[in-house]
This record gives sequence, C-alpha cells and structure tokens, in this order.
Amino acid sequence: MPAFHRVALMQAYPTIPVWHEYYIPDLVELCMLAASLRPLGCAVDIPVHPNGRDPLGEFERYLDRCKPDLVGLSVFTCGVPSALRCAEAAKRAGAVVVAGGYHPSARPEEMLASPFVDWVVRGEGEITLAELVRTGSPEGVEGVSFRRDGSVVHNPPRPLIPDLDALPAPWRELRPERAGRRGLDYHTDTIYASRGCRGKCVFCANHLVGGAWRERDMEHILAELLSLPRPRRKRPKKIKFWDSSFLADAPRVERLCRGILEHGLQRPFRFIAESRAEDIVRAAEIIPLMKEAGFVRIGCGIESPHKKTHATLKKGLNPDHLLRAVALLQAVNIQFSKFYILGHEGESEEEIRAYPEEALKVGFNRQHTTFFIMTPYPGTELARRYEERGLIASRDWSLYNNLVAVVSPEGIPPRRLQVLHAGVVLRHKGFRRFHDGTPAAACLGGLWEPLFLLALVERRRDPHRTRRELAEDLHDALVSASGEASRPTRPDRPTRFKDRLALRFHLKGRPSVWVGGGDDGTTATMGIRPGAPPLPGRWEVHIDLQRLADLADRTDQRLLSSDALTLFWTPRAFRLRWAPLFVREVSKALFGLAQMAWFHCRAALRRRP
Repeated sequence: MPAFHRVALMQAYPTIPVWHEYYIPDLVELCMLAASLRPLGCAVDIPVHPNGRDPLGEFERYLDRCKPDLVGLSVFTCGVPSALRCAEAAKRAGAVVVAGGYHPSARPEEMLASPFVDWVVRGEGEITLAELVRTGSPEGVEGVSFRRDGSVVHNPPRPLIPDLDALPAPWRELRPERAGRRGLDYHTDTIYASRGCRGKCVFCANHLVGGAWRERDMEHILAELLSLPRPRRKRPKKIKFWDSSFLADAPRVERLCRGILEHGLQRPFRFIAESRAEDIVRAAEIIPLMKEAGFVRIGCGIESPHKKTHATLKKGLNPDHLLRAVALLQAVNIQFSKFYILGHEGESEEEIRAYPEEALKVGFNRQHTTFFIMTPYPGTELARRYEERGLIASRDWSLYNNLVAVVSPEGIPPRRLQVLHAGVVLRHKGFRRFHDGTPAAACLGGLWEPLFLLALVERRRDPHRTRRELAEDLHDALVSASGEASRPTRPDRPTRFKDRLALRFHLKGRPSVWVGGGDDGTTATMGIRPGAPPLPGRWEVHIDLQRLADLADRTDQRLLSSDALTLFWTPRAFRLRWAPLFVREVSKALFGLAQMAWFHCRAALRRRP
C-alpha cells in the first residue's frame, strides 16, 4: 500500500493569463505524473485548470471536499507566487506539499524557504514522485531536496529516463474542465514525441528538466494518437507536438506521417510542431508528406534578425536556412510561425524598432509572428550573465512570462522596453495584414490586443500608476510604432468602406495618432502617423486613450476571457451561477465602450468643417 492514499496534482496558474488556444495548457505533463502513480493504487486528482475563472478558490473548495494527503505542484517561474498561495492552502488542509518543474529544479532552496513547501523534485518527476508516494519519505530518493534539522538536503540527482517508451501513456481522463470540456475531450491536445534538445541556447531552461535529447518510438506515439477520441464538432482537433525540435530526426517523422495517413488521422486532427530552421531544411523531402498528413503549422525560434545577437545566444541560426525553410513550408501551404525576442544585450532602441520590417522580410504569406521579451529564467546561462552585469531589473517572478520586461539592456528601462514591445507588435500586426491585401478595418482590428496587454502589464507592474500614466504608455507605444507600408493597388477590387476606415487615438496634451490606409489609384498605403491631419475620404473613429486604459484596467480579463471561451467553444457548459459575475464584467465593458462612443461623437462633431 502507498504511504499516501489521495494525491492532487496542480499546475500553478499565471497572474497574467494568456488566452490564445496555442498556449492554453493541456496539462499533459500532469497526466504523465498521474499515470506513473496509477499502478500504486492511490486516488489521483487533477482538480483545477490554471486558466479557470478562479483557480485558487476552486482549489480551496477541492481541499475542503476531498482532503488529499499529498499535493504536487508543477511550477513554472511566472507561477511561483500562485504556487505558494496554493501550497499554503494545502498545508492548512493537512497535506504534504511537493513542488516540481522548471523553477523548483533551478532554485530548490528558494522554494524550500517557504514553510508551506515540504519537498522539491528536481528534473524529471515521474519516477521520483512515484517513489515519494510509495515510501512517504524523501530520505534516499534521488532527485529530491528537502529540509532536515533546519538545513536543506539535496539528494543526488536522478539520471535521465533512458527509455521514454517505458513510461505509461498520459492519464488524460483526469483533466479538469477547460472552456466546457474535460478529460479526453479537450479542443486542443499535446503529445511529446521526444524530450530534451540538441541545442545549447543560453536563454533556454530546457536542460533543467528535459536534459539531453531522447526520442520516443513512433509506434508508441501513433498508439497515443489512436487513443484520442475524435472531435464531436466538425472542426478538427489541434494536436501540438511540443518537442523542442520535432524534425531533429526526419525518418522518424516520415514514419509517423505514413502511420497517420494509414489510419486516416489527418481527417479528425490538425497537427502543429516546433523545430529548428536547419532541421526543416534537412527534412525538405518529407515536407509535402507532412502537409498531406495534416500538419498545418510549424514554429521556429528566430529570436533576433541581427547576427551579432545570435552569436551571443549560441543559437547557431543560419539566415540562408531560415529563408529556405520559409520557402519549403510556403510551397505546400503550411503556416510558418516565427518567434522573436526583444531586449537583447547590444541592441539599441532603433534596432528593436526595426524588428517588424525584418520579420516581414522573411515572407508574409501564411505567416504568424510572435514577439516575446527577453526573460532571464533562473538556471540559464543567460540569467547568470545578466545578473553579473546588473541587467535584471525585477525579481517579481509573476512577471516572468515572456511578455513582460524584467531586464534593462543597453540602459533601456523595463517600462520603456515594454512600450517598445507594444510598438513592435502594433506595427507588425497592422502592416502584416495590410501586405496580405486585407481591408484597413481588418488591419486595425489587430491593434487592440497589444494595447490591452500593455495596460494590463503596467498595472500589474505598479498597481499605484494612474490611468493617465497608463494612457501615456499607450500613446508612447503608438508613437513608437509610427511608420508606413505600401503595396500596388489591386485593380480588380473597388474601394469599399472598410478600406477607408481609420482610427485616431487622442490623449489630452499630446498630438493625436492617426492609423489607417490610403489609395491613390496605383499604390495602397497603410500608416501610423502621429499628428497627421485628417485625410479626405477617410472615415475616422476617434479613440480616447485614457478611456481605453480605463476599460482595460476595470475589467476582470481572466474571468471575462474564461467565460467567453466557454460560450464560444461549449455554450451548454456555461453555468447559471457564473452569470452574475459575467454580466457584471460585460456591463463594465459595454459601459466603457459607450463612453468611447460618446467621445467619438463629440470629437467627430468638433472636427467637422
């Protein structure tokens, strides 16, 4: 019999949640841990999804109801504060608390400094956690750190698991509700075809848990795919191969693709993977086969368009390989996702503002680009280097989520770097869609997300900032994004209302910022222009940046986004008891929009000739 009879596993939730389905956790890592405990005969629960409406409240209610003996917390750096809150709740309920994952593996002493954390699992957790549950003691268990007589004891590290196929399949049936679906019925899912990475990038924390690259047999991966239920809706389910380098061994992927086609899995599923540019080039012969097998997106980390930066990151990216990889994927209509990072040592503000143009040079047909901010994660070589040079400006772990500036490279303060990041995203979103030939209205639609994120991040960074100061940040981001793009006019398409739409952002005491398009009959333009006068034939929508900052600040975006996703994906799963809070947040949003509409009407009347 195991020493613990009921085990709860939970992933610490981020303070600043991300709601894109590409990044919402599928909790497969917890399912792997749960599967390793299954043979012991103990009850295992995964009670809460980290992107739920109220993760901490749901967890506390679970503790009162089920009273687990042991609580295992999977902790990434941005989840450290929430993990400690969950650990405190678990200790009050009488449970033993074990923390594992990237951050505890990098800083076990820090986690054990909390009186609410009993043990820390370093590195891979399946075998270690099973041994802890079976014996009930950390003594002699490899890969565990714990307190003994007031000091921290680090047991010897556990060797990497050599045969990943010996591990049981993830116990997905335990997964909690996420946007109305639970267990095997998630809208997106994740499969790991390998662990570790062959790269040596100085900013990556993969070595803390993943270690050296190890592969799984493709027959086991295919069996895992076959075990997943088909989606109930007509829309195919997305399956993410979340390996660091999926195409490191092209013959393996070829066998997988042929197995997918043999079983007809390309019809109910669409596959997403990440790889390195040189691996895509080496796998050129199987790229058409991957498209046939249902692969719709392949991501690639570019990090920076500047060669000097790649030398310091030890990324080893060849620009020629990158262009060749883009061409290979575009030829078969697979989307190419690029990942850039801003805030490197040695890059000035001018070089940061050049990122959108550099990103568009790598092609824009079937492209998707994400801009992150350099985050020196504990345990990485980059964190050590930044710390030695005094470039780390914040140790607030809740901000360490790749989207918040916590460093000060080249004398650029974090707040300024955050504004530059928003400006880069604004400029790229507008110009990227413009180059695709979409109307001005669609180009303008992509501007709201970076503005809302900037207001949310700066409020989280400093809760005492006024809405005027938040609005000034939004204005600075728009000014930073200023520029213009052009393309030949499409003679086969007449100019429509949505081609003539423009936005004008206002902030009292500062020049307005005009965002919109133009067309002289031969050349179409898209521009972000501070202080630009009204253009004839353009329908301007006037936006007050202070009211926009107020709208972003007042709404509970975690609750609103969670409920909105549930209503979109699984309307029947929406609970009536949620309605009052949801209606309250929607009312706030509608009231803010009404205020902005009233401002537009007044501004439009004032500008009438």
